[in-house]
Amino acid sequence: MSSAPPQRQPEDGHTFARVIQFMINKAASGSIKELDGLCNIAQHWKPEQLLILLPVFYHHLDPARIPDVVTSRDVRSVMLARYSLKGVLVTLNRVNHPRELTQSIQTIADTLISNWNRCHLWVNFFYRHFFASSNPARLPGLLITRSEALKLVVNMLMRMSLIGDSQTPQSLINTPSLHPIISQLWCMAVTSKDNDFLTEADKVMGSKEQGAFQEHMSYVVQACLDVDRPAFASTLIHVAGGIRAMASITSKYLRNIRCLYRKKVVSGQSIDDTASCDSVFGVPRWQIMLINCFGNCANLLFVTSQQNCALREAYIDRNLVAIVIYTLRDLCQLSLTLKHDDFAKHVKKAFEDALGYIALLMGGPVDDLVAVICQALRARFLPTILQAHTCIPGADTAECLNALLITALRSYLTFDKVLRIAGSELEADEKSLDAIAQRDTDLLQAWNLFKKDVRRFLDLRSQIPAASIFFDRQCAAVHNSDEWHPQWDLFQCSRCTVARYCSRQCQNIDWDQGHRMACKYLKAAIGASSYVISRVLHTETFTGPNTSRYIRRSLFLLAKIEDAEIQSHREFISQLSVTAQAEHPEFQDRLVLEIDPVAEAPTDKFKFKPVSNYLHIFPEASERPWQVASKWRQSTGLHSLSLPPVIRIHEGYEITNRPNLLFSPSTALRMAFKEHGLDAIVNDNASSVYYTGSSL
Repeated sequence: MSSAPPQRQPEDGHTFARVIQFMINKAASGSIKELDGLCNIAQHWKPEQLLILLPVFYHHLDPARIPDVVTSRDVRSVMLARYSLKGVLVTLNRVNHPRELTQSIQTIADTLISNWNRCHLWVNFFYRHFFASSNPARLPGLLITRSEALKLVVNMLMRMSLIGDSQTPQSLINTPSLHPIISQLWCMAVTSKDNDFLTEADKVMGSKEQGAFQEHMSYVVQACLDVDRPAFASTLIHVAGGIRAMASITSKYLRNIRCLYRKKVVSGQSIDDTASCDSVFGVPRWQIMLINCFGNCANLLFVTSQQNCALREAYIDRNLVAIVIYTLRDLCQLSLTLKHDDFAKHVKKAFEDALGYIALLMGGPVDDLVAVICQALRARFLPTILQAHTCIPGADTAECLNALLITALRSYLTFDKVLRIAGSELEADEKSLDAIAQRDTDLLQAWNLFKKDVRRFLDLRSQIPAASIFFDRQCAAVHNSDEWHPQWDLFQCSRCTVARYCSRQCQNIDWDQGHRMACKYLKAAIGASSYVISRVLHTETFTGPNTSRYIRRSLFLLAKIEDAEIQSHREFISQLSVTAQAEHPEFQDRLVLEIDPVAEAPTDKFKFKPVSNYLHIFPEASERPWQVASKWRQSTGLHSLSLPPVIRIHEGYEITNRPNLLFSPSTALRMAFKEHGLDAIVNDNASSVYYTGSSL
C-alpha cells in the first residue's frame, strides 16, 4: 500500500498573512497580548499595509466602555484602550508630513479624523485618572504609570495637532473638552519647578534635549489657536490664573527659549555642532526645537493679542515686545545653519510670526503706541529687523513685511521721543545697517526714506532752543517766564495740558492775558479732545490720552516741521490752492491745507479741503474757531494762508487712512506764547520772511 503524498506547505507570505489574521481575530476578541503585538508590527509596515489594522485599533475605543471609577472589572477594557491608542499613534506617525500623499495615506488620515470622537474621550480619561489624579487606580493587571499616561496623552494631542486644522470637523480646536487639559499641560511645561518631572517628561517625549515637553505642548496650543475662535484663549487664560498670570507664563516661555540658546552657545557648543544620536538631516535637535518653540510662541502672542485687548496690554507691560526682538536676534544665527528644505519653511514661519506680532502692535489699537515703538527701538529693532531679512530663506512675503515695518516706524518719527531714540540707533549702526539693506530693493527704498526723514527731523529739532518753555521747565506766565523750575514744582493747565505754571496766581494772570482764547487751540493742536468728539460724530479720527501726551511733548517739533514743509513747497502749495479753489468755488477763502509730514511726494503730502471736513477738531463743531484763528494770524502779519493748516499724525501703516488731524501747532503756539518772542524761536529767517509776505 502506497503512502499518501506529503501535504504542500504554504508559502512564507501566506504563513505570515495567516499569523496576522490570527492576531487580528484574537485582538478583536480581547487579547491584550495580540493587540500589543500588532502595535509593534505596525511600526515597520507601509501605509497601504496598515489599512487592514485600522478596524481593530478602533474596535476597543468605544466611548461607552469608559468607566467613571476604575474597578477590577474595568482593567481589561482600560488596557485594551491603552494599546488601541498606541496603535492609532503608530498610524499617525506614518501619515504626518508624508513626502507623497498617496491614496493609502489619505485613507488613513480620513479614518483617524472621522474616529477622533472615539479617541479624544479616552485621552481625557487617561489624563484625569492616571496623570492628573493624586490617587491613581492601582489594580492587578492595570499597567499604566504616570509617565506612560503623559506620553500617551501628549503624543496623541501632538499627532492630532499635526494632522488636523481649524477646518477639520474633528480637530483639536473643535474639541473643547480637551482645552482645559491642553492648557494645564502647557502651563505645567512652562512653569513647573519640578526638575525631576521635567527631565522625565522630556525623555517621555523621545528626546534627550531639555525642553522637548515644552516644544510638544507649544505645537498643541498652536493647533487650538484661531483668530476667529476665542474660546480656547479664554480657557487658557482661566487655567493660567487670569490675564496677568497668562502674560507672566508667556514671558517665561520666551525667556526659557533664550535661556536654552545661551546655555548652548555660552557653554562652548558650536552652533554648527551636530550629534549623530540627536540630529535630523545633520541639524542639531536643539536648534530645531528653539526655532519651532519661538515660532509657536510668536503665533500665540499674535492670536491672543487680537482676541483679548487686556492680554495684549499685559504682554506690553511685561516688555514682551523687547523680548521677542531680543530672541529673534539670537535665533538669526541659528537660521543660517538650517539649510534643509524641510526646515527652511519652519524658519520662515517662525520669523514671519514674530514680525507679524510686532506689525500687529505697530498698526493696531494699542493703548500706548509710542511706548511700544520706543520699547522696540531700545531692543535694537532696527538691526534685528534688517538682519532677520537675510535669515529667512526665499521669503518674498517676509521681505515685504520687513520693508512695511520700516515704513510703519517712519510714521512715528514726528514724535520727539521716537525721533531721539531712532537717531541714536542710526548714528551707532548706520554703516552696517546700510550694508544689510542693500540686499533687497524694497527694503533699501524703505530704509533710505527712513534715514532721510530721521536726518530732516533731527535737523529741525536742533533748531529748537534748549531753554524753551515747551520743555516743561518754565512758567508760562510772561512776568515769570525767565525762571527755571523742577518739573514737579510746576502744574499744568488741566484743559490744554501744555501751559505750565508755578502758582495759581500765575495761571490766573496768564488766563486773563490771553490763555483764555489760546487754550482751546493748544488743546486742538495736541488732539486732547478728538476722541470724545469723534464718538459723537461717528468719525474714525481719534487721539487717546497717551498719544496726546506724546504730541504735547513734540509740539515744538511739529511746529518746526509744519513751517518747514510749507516753506520748502511754497510754489506747489500756491498752485494747489488755485486748483482747490476751482474745485470748491463755495469755499474760496475757507480751504484748509492738510499736511502729511511723512508722505514722500508733494501730491500726497499736501491737500486742500473745505473747512467743514475739520470741524470735529474743535469742541464747538463750527467754523468760528477757524475764523478767529485766521483773524489773529492776519493781525500779527501771518498772511500766507487764509486759514491755519492741519497736520496729520499717523499711528501705524495699517491705519494711515485714519490719521489724527491736529490743528496747526505753529499757530497754536504763537497764539499762546506770542509775548515770549515765539516768532523768533519757531521760525528761522527764511520762513519768517515767507509768513510776512503776501497771501497765496
